[in-house]
Amino acid sequence: MNNTLFVFLIIALVVVIALGVILILFFTHKDKQPNKTNINKTPKISGIEDFISKANAAKNSQEIQALILQFLNSQKLGSNPKDSATKRKLDFISAISANANATPKNISFLNNELKKRYSVLKKEIDAYEQIGLAKRKMRQS
Repeated sequence: MNNTLFVFLIIALVVVIALGVILILFFTHKDKQPNKTNINKTPKISGIEDFISKANAAKNSQEIQALILQFLNSQKLGSNPKDSATKRKLDFISAISANANATPKNISFLNNELKKRYSVLKKEIDAYEQIGLAKRKMRQS
């Protein structure tokens, strides 16, 4: 009887130690892996003024790309290029183009997506891109 109790206690001790090691590994591994959804998430922006100010202040092309995606998913342009709300939203294009950290890939992606969605505004989209690029060139000079 003592032998079986002794064997049972040894087995129980080994199981408890194994579970402890597994839990320690699980929690230490979880702490080392950053939560990638929190890193790439930018706070939700709703107003066009916020988009433009964030576009002017963006520090790298990844931040700009995330901002562009958020803009494309949340903002709708009107079909009238003379409408003040449409003009203000088109100012976002020039703000992105004027940012020194925006890559040609960022600018091209934004313009191509907007041209696909709003074929009526192709000329205006190109014009606002050129305005932004001119602003960028003036800042660099």
